[in-house]
Amino acid sequence: MSFPLAIILVPYGVVVVVFFIVALLNVYHLIHYSATSKTSFAFTFVFLAGTAIIAFLTWQAVGGVDWQTPISISLSSSSPKLLPF
Repeated sequence: MSFPLAIILVPYGVVVVVFFIVALLNVYHLIHYSATSKTSFAFTFVFLAGTAIIAFLTWQAVGGVDWQTPISISLSSSSPKLLPF
């Protein structure tokens, strides 16, 4: 059984979308409830800058990957004869 490496991008994409929704809700609540102190702006900036840095580093890390490479899973290697107990 084999499938393309791009299958891994589906759960990763779900996590990224959920993260951005939560981040937008965070910024919305800061604006809506007037949390406009210098500290809240500083932490929001650090949070968003960290997010941007992580997104950039992720883009650089996976940019050279051939996502059409098949991954093979052999079920014959899970034979009960091979188990140590």
